[in-house]
Amino acid sequence: MSELNHKKILEEWSKVFLVNDYEDWTIDISPEIKDDFVTIALFLDYKTAKSSGEEKEVYEGIKKASLIILDFLGIQIVDNKEEKKIQLIRKESSRVRDEKLAKEIWG
Repeated sequence: MSELNHKKILEEWSKVFLVNDYEDWTIDISPEIKDDFVTIALFLDYKTAKSSGEEKEVYEGIKKASLIILDFLGIQIVDNKEEKKIQLIRKESSRVRDEKLAKEIWG
């Protein structure tokens, strides 16, 4: 199994997202998120953007799959306009929330 190339994925992602109005923005990654998960999140974000020029069904499929995987990994990508940062932050996945809610309701 090959290692994920964190630097290459970050560079490819930056070429797509840190341009035009966002060229003076930075990316801020929560230290709570493992490097492999960061790379997967950026790759999914990049691939979704690249697929936007394809058929609507293809784009929607990739977008939906990306959101499901990011939710599973517990990662959210947020634009912070005040600080000019794109942030990758930890969030509770809907799976974990559903488990907590079920335990709360049924014990």
